[in-house]
Amino acid sequence: MPWCAACDRFLSPSTVRVDGSCPSCGRVVDAGRARRPASAFEADGAPATPTVEDPPEPVPWHLKLLLVALAVYLAYRAFQGVDWVVAHL
Repeated sequence: MPWCAACDRFLSPSTVRVDGSCPSCGRVVDAGRARRPASAFEADGAPATPTVEDPPEPVPWHLKLLLVALAVYLAYRAFQGVDWVVAHL
């Protein structure tokens, strides 16, 4: 999110001016991870060069551990359910 330090607030990417300045105070904002809108041509009329997208962030290790623990728990509960059905037939 673009951040204006002078105004002490976040701005939506669409409200930031084309030159990268804040619409209320006119100072240059910190763009953060905001992306420039895609256009077919640069300001000088030359075709826009394709930009390389940032690679997606990897899945955190603790989320993977949580998914493994959930799979083990559900497998154990399924085993208990099958055992209960067999015992009550």
